[in-house]
Amino acid sequence: MVVLKQLNTAADFWLEIVVPDCSDYFAAETNLRRALHAYISLFHMSDWVFHTHEAQVRSAFTFTDCNSTVRPVSKSSEFATALEQQNADFGRIRGIANAAKHLELTDIRPVPNAPSHAANTAIQTEFVGAGGYGCVGGYNLGGVAYGASPKVMLAGPNGSDMEFSNILRSVYRMWETLKCTYGW
Repeated sequence: MVVLKQLNTAADFWLEIVVPDCSDYFAAETNLRRALHAYISLFHMSDWVFHTHEAQVRSAFTFTDCNSTVRPVSKSSEFATALEQQNADFGRIRGIANAAKHLELTDIRPVPNAPSHAANTAIQTEFVGAGGYGCVGGYNLGGVAYGASPKVMLAGPNGSDMEFSNILRSVYRMWETLKCTYGW
Protein backbone atom coordinates (compact mmCIF):
# COMPACT_ATOMS: atom_id res chain seq x y z
CA MET A 1 0.00 0.00 0.00
CA VAL A 2 1.22 3.52 -0.84
CA VAL A 3 0.34 6.43 1.44
CA LEU A 4 -0.90 9.31 -0.71
CA LYS A 5 -1.42 11.86 2.04
CA GLN A 6 -1.04 11.98 5.80
CA LEU A 7 -0.75 14.58 8.50
CA ASN A 8 2.55 14.54 10.36
CA THR A 9 3.26 18.09 11.47
CA ALA A 10 1.56 21.23 12.67
CA ALA A 11 2.12 22.72 9.20
CA ASP A 12 0.22 19.75 7.69
CA PHE A 13 -2.63 20.21 10.16
CA TRP A 14 -2.77 23.95 9.44
CA LEU A 15 -2.88 23.54 5.66
CA GLU A 16 -5.10 20.46 5.46
CA ILE A 17 -7.50 20.99 8.38
CA VAL A 18 -7.47 24.49 9.90
CA VAL A 19 -7.40 26.58 6.73
CA PRO A 20 -10.12 24.52 4.96
CA ASP A 21 -12.32 24.45 8.08
CA CYS A 22 -12.06 28.22 8.50
CA SER A 23 -12.64 28.81 4.77
CA ASP A 24 -15.70 26.55 4.87
CA TYR A 25 -17.10 28.54 7.79
CA PHE A 26 -16.56 31.91 6.08
CA ALA A 27 -18.30 30.56 2.96
CA ALA A 28 -21.42 29.85 5.09
CA GLU A 29 -21.24 31.94 8.28
CA THR A 30 -24.65 30.80 9.52
CA ASN A 31 -23.71 27.12 9.47
CA LEU A 32 -23.22 26.02 13.06
CA ARG A 33 -21.48 22.75 12.11
CA ARG A 34 -18.90 24.61 10.04
CA ALA A 35 -18.40 27.15 12.82
CA LEU A 36 -17.74 24.45 15.40
CA HIS A 37 -15.37 22.58 13.07
CA ALA A 38 -13.37 25.78 12.58
CA TYR A 39 -13.16 26.35 16.32
CA ILE A 40 -12.21 22.78 17.09
CA SER A 41 -9.45 22.93 14.47
CA LEU A 42 -8.10 26.25 15.73
CA PHE A 43 -8.05 24.96 19.30
CA HIS A 44 -6.36 21.65 18.47
CA MET A 45 -3.68 23.46 16.50
CA SER A 46 -2.08 23.97 19.93
CA ASP A 47 -1.69 20.19 20.37
CA TRP A 48 -0.14 19.85 16.92
CA VAL A 49 2.27 22.74 17.48
CA PHE A 50 3.28 21.44 20.91
CA HIS A 51 4.03 17.94 19.65
CA THR A 52 5.70 19.10 16.42
CA HIS A 53 7.83 21.82 18.05
CA GLU A 54 7.98 20.65 21.68
CA ALA A 55 11.51 21.79 22.51
CA GLN A 56 10.90 25.23 21.06
CA VAL A 57 7.53 25.64 22.82
CA ARG A 58 8.99 24.51 26.14
CA SER A 59 11.79 27.07 25.91
CA ALA A 60 9.71 29.99 24.59
CA PHE A 61 6.38 29.82 26.45
CA THR A 62 5.36 30.26 30.06
CA PHE A 63 2.02 30.40 31.86
CA THR A 64 0.81 31.53 35.25
CA ASP A 65 -0.50 28.59 37.29
CA CYS A 66 -3.35 28.59 39.85
CA ASN A 67 -0.87 29.72 42.57
CA SER A 68 0.13 32.78 40.49
CA THR A 69 3.53 31.23 39.77
CA VAL A 70 4.97 31.74 36.30
CA ARG A 71 6.08 28.35 35.00
CA PRO A 72 7.56 27.10 31.74
CA VAL A 73 5.21 25.07 29.55
CA SER A 74 5.87 21.33 29.87
CA LYS A 75 2.79 19.73 28.26
CA SER A 76 0.23 20.52 25.59
CA SER A 77 -2.53 21.60 28.01
CA GLU A 78 -0.12 24.12 29.57
CA PHE A 79 0.71 25.45 26.12
CA ALA A 80 -3.02 25.99 25.54
CA THR A 81 -3.18 27.82 28.87
CA ALA A 82 -0.21 30.00 27.89
CA LEU A 83 -1.97 30.90 24.63
CA GLU A 84 -5.21 31.60 26.49
CA GLN A 85 -3.36 33.94 28.84
CA GLN A 86 -2.00 35.83 25.82
CA ASN A 87 -5.27 35.90 23.88
CA ALA A 88 -8.63 35.58 25.68
CA ASP A 89 -10.26 34.59 22.37
CA PHE A 90 -8.14 31.43 22.38
CA GLY A 91 -9.64 30.64 25.80
CA ARG A 92 -13.11 31.16 24.34
CA ILE A 93 -12.48 28.78 21.44
CA ARG A 94 -10.98 26.29 23.88
CA GLY A 95 -14.22 26.41 25.84
CA ILE A 96 -16.39 26.22 22.72
CA ALA A 97 -14.42 23.27 21.33
CA ASN A 98 -14.66 21.39 24.62
CA ALA A 99 -18.36 22.22 25.06
CA ALA A 100 -19.04 20.98 21.52
CA LYS A 101 -17.33 17.71 22.44
CA HIS A 102 -18.70 17.21 25.97
CA LEU A 103 -21.99 19.22 25.88
CA GLU A 104 -21.53 20.62 29.38
CA LEU A 105 -18.34 21.84 31.07
CA THR A 106 -17.33 21.81 34.71
CA ASP A 107 -13.92 23.40 33.99
CA ILE A 108 -14.97 26.80 32.67
CA ARG A 109 -12.14 28.86 31.18
CA PRO A 110 -11.13 31.98 33.18
CA VAL A 111 -11.89 34.45 30.38
CA PRO A 112 -14.93 36.72 29.94
CA ASN A 113 -17.81 35.05 28.04
CA ALA A 114 -16.30 31.59 28.49
CA PRO A 115 -18.93 28.99 27.61
CA SER A 116 -20.16 26.37 30.06
CA HIS A 117 -22.45 24.50 27.66
CA ALA A 118 -22.64 23.72 23.95
CA ALA A 119 -25.87 25.73 23.81
CA ASN A 120 -23.86 28.90 24.59
CA THR A 121 -22.96 28.90 20.90
CA ALA A 122 -25.98 29.42 18.68
CA ILE A 123 -27.25 31.04 15.52
CA GLN A 124 -29.08 34.23 16.44
CA THR A 125 -30.80 36.99 14.55
CA GLU A 126 -30.93 40.62 15.52
CA PHE A 127 -34.67 40.25 16.09
CA VAL A 128 -35.82 42.49 18.95
CA GLY A 129 -39.06 43.59 20.53
CA ALA A 130 -41.64 42.35 22.99
CA GLY A 131 -44.35 40.04 21.75
CA GLY A 132 -42.47 39.20 18.57
CA TYR A 133 -42.73 42.67 17.04
CA GLY A 134 -39.89 44.59 15.53
CA CYS A 135 -36.49 43.68 14.26
CA VAL A 136 -33.20 45.35 13.56
CA GLY A 137 -31.84 45.13 10.05
CA GLY A 138 -35.02 43.70 8.55
CA TYR A 139 -38.73 43.59 9.02
CA ASN A 140 -41.23 41.42 10.84
CA LEU A 141 -44.25 39.68 9.38
CA GLY A 142 -46.31 37.50 11.68
CA GLY A 143 -43.54 37.02 14.25
CA VAL A 144 -40.95 35.98 11.63
CA ALA A 145 -38.00 38.26 11.04
CA TYR A 146 -37.26 38.87 7.37
CA GLY A 147 -34.07 40.56 6.35
CA ALA A 148 -32.44 40.19 9.75
CA SER A 149 -28.85 38.97 9.69
CA PRO A 150 -28.48 35.58 11.38
CA LYS A 151 -25.07 35.12 12.96
CA VAL A 152 -23.29 32.49 15.00
CA MET A 153 -22.88 34.02 18.45
CA LEU A 154 -21.29 33.09 21.76
CA ALA A 155 -23.75 33.95 24.52
CA GLY A 156 -22.42 36.15 27.26
CA PRO A 157 -23.83 37.36 30.55
CA ASN A 158 -26.25 40.30 30.53
CA GLY A 159 -26.43 40.49 26.74
CA SER A 160 -22.67 40.66 26.18
CA ASP A 161 -22.88 38.17 23.30
CA MET A 162 -19.88 37.95 21.01
CA GLU A 163 -19.84 37.38 17.28
CA PHE A 164 -18.27 34.03 16.44
CA SER A 165 -16.51 35.32 13.32
CA ASN A 166 -14.64 38.01 15.29
CA ILE A 167 -13.33 35.45 17.78
CA LEU A 168 -12.33 33.13 14.95
CA ARG A 169 -10.49 35.89 13.09
CA SER A 170 -8.61 36.87 16.25
CA VAL A 171 -7.34 33.33 16.88
CA TYR A 172 -6.58 32.72 13.20
CA ARG A 173 -4.43 35.90 13.19
CA MET A 174 -2.77 34.76 16.44
CA TRP A 175 -1.72 31.50 14.77
CA GLU A 176 -0.47 33.32 11.66
CA THR A 177 1.65 35.62 13.83
CA LEU A 178 3.05 32.73 15.88
CA LYS A 179 3.83 30.76 12.71
CA CYS A 180 5.80 33.71 11.32
CA THR A 181 7.52 34.50 14.63
CA TYR A 182 8.65 30.92 15.31
CA GLY A 183 8.93 29.54 11.78
CA TRP A 184 6.23 26.94 12.24
